[in-house]
Amino acid sequence: MKKWFTMILVLLIILFTNITQVQADDYASYQEIVFVEEGHKLLKDFTRSDYASYYSNYVKKYFMGWKILTITKNEPIDFVSETKLKIYNNGFSTIKHTISLSTKEETKFQVSASGEIGIKATGDVKKFKGTIDADIKSTISYSKTTNSSESYEFVIIVDPGTYVTIVTKGTGEVSNGVAKHYLFWIQTKQGGWETFVVMTEYFEIIKERLR
Repeated sequence: MKKWFTMILVLLIILFTNITQVQADDYASYQEIVFVEEGHKLLKDFTRSDYASYYSNYVKKYFMGWKILTITKNEPIDFVSETKLKIYNNGFSTIKHTISLSTKEETKFQVSASGEIGIKATGDVKKFKGTIDADIKSTISYSKTTNSSESYEFVIIVDPGTYVTIVTKGTGEVSNGVAKHYLFWIQTKQGGWETFVVMTEYFEIIKERLR
């Protein structure tokens, strides 16, 4: 009896881990991602009750293949990806600082997945494993682009009693949802999926007074 109880407990722990663990692309490390309209969530913020609610929409069994449910579709977002530099001036003289920044060529289409949906990496490009990749991409609109490497040189003037911050900001679109896989009417896999598309990216210089 104890043996069966232990096995069931282990299975429940594995199931819960599969539901909540998210494999995320680079955008998961961004400092801030904010939806333009309220009421939307990133995949990493889906709760166990969210998954239960979304899965309840599957009211019948399917014969074979992945069945996609889209929760958020091409919703615009604003993001801050990283802080490039901070310069503080606690003195009485103006500080002039020359800084060179560069952008690298990178894929603008990124993905994340949870549960039993996998991610496959081919070089710098990542996609969902198996036929679900095409199924998801057929339900959303996206433009897979790259930006070429460019270098910029700034002369930063920091007045006494102020500080300057340089951040990388941008806009993009997020789509996400859940999916279930069936084989001869039997559910074999389930999980969450998300796509993140960068539309614009730029540097912003912010000057503020020291408190």
